[in-house]
Amino acid sequence: MVTIRELETDPYPAYARLRRDEPVGWVPEARQWLVTRWSDVRTVLTDTERFTTDQPSSPLHALCGGAPMLFREGPSHRDVREAFRHDYDPHRVTDYVDTTARPIAHRVADDLAPTGGADLAADYFEPVTAIAMAAHLGAGPEGADELRRWGQVLTDVANNFGRDPAVDARAAGVMADDAAVTALVGRLREHPDRSVISHLLHANRRGRDARPDADVLPVLKHLGLSVIEPGWLAAWTLVALWSEPDQLAAVRADRALLGAAVYEALRWSGPVGVLGRRTTRDVTLGGRDIPADSQIAAAIASANRDEDEFTDPDRFDLHRDVRTHLGFGVGPHGCPAHPLVTAAARTALDVLLERMPNVRPAPGTRAAPRGWKLRLTGPLHAVWDVAARKVS
Repeated sequence: MVTIRELETDPYPAYARLRRDEPVGWVPEARQWLVTRWSDVRTVLTDTERFTTDQPSSPLHALCGGAPMLFREGPSHRDVREAFRHDYDPHRVTDYVDTTARPIAHRVADDLAPTGGADLAADYFEPVTAIAMAAHLGAGPEGADELRRWGQVLTDVANNFGRDPAVDARAAGVMADDAAVTALVGRLREHPDRSVISHLLHANRRGRDARPDADVLPVLKHLGLSVIEPGWLAAWTLVALWSEPDQLAAVRADRALLGAAVYEALRWSGPVGVLGRRTTRDVTLGGRDIPADSQIAAAIASANRDEDEFTDPDRFDLHRDVRTHLGFGVGPHGCPAHPLVTAAARTALDVLLERMPNVRPAPGTRAAPRGWKLRLTGPLHAVWDVAARKVS
């Protein structure tokens, strides 16, 4: 048995115990079956006959005004996914880093550098990646603010296991404030361009009318999480590097190592800890009989520290032999934007270490991570010597 309080405080000791003693267990507070071993988590994510992403009871349906891509299956899922999958091809990601993400990171860093200290999670990583990811979507600055607000309240909803009505009510009000993005969708419906949102409306329609708002707006609203997720990943990478001074020194000496650091941080403590599924029939998993229509919490954070898959899994090690982990999921619903997410996180860190090369935790800073399904670092108070700032 495990409690939500235990998981939210620090899930990893609980995961280790559960992998050993109860790899598939019922969590009464969450009303879900928690799956913790690598092999079982991978089965849940890849066996689409027995485990579906369709979750009619999720509050995200009402908050997003319909089914986001995450909850779609079959032709509806493939149609929307294929509309913008090519926007995340590697060559486009490289162009995005050079023309969009890096200049935005420089602007935010230049504004922040003279202050000598900040909460890097809220004041640097999240704004940089939200603005850059929104620009890639074609949403612009106003859209970035809207998407970021949506992502923040959707995070609160995802971690609201007690279903506190005040959390859901606040989220409903924020999600209903969609004037900027709705107006943009209306413009792009009449005047397409080469943006991701335009492709979401028009790609692969073969002469048919553009996709209706019911297909587009719920997807865009849920993407509020995606525009700030790279910032969370960058924050976790910095936390990991601060915990391993030798590895931080190696990265400072050779920032080409940042790619490996980000990928390892995603395994070690990625911001997405759990992916939800629902059973389509009675199933047996990890020795447990699970009824049809049961909610499943597939703990990718636990699978990524499975002792049977990784050596010394609780240690962050950017020199770890490269191997696949489940940080972006796997199967038909694996994250299509994963090259962009890691590139945005890596770029934000690269510019930070360039502009504030001696950035370090503020004196007296204490870690305060929060969340379970979505796990954030909490405030990341840091300081740096302004005189040591590099100028370009």
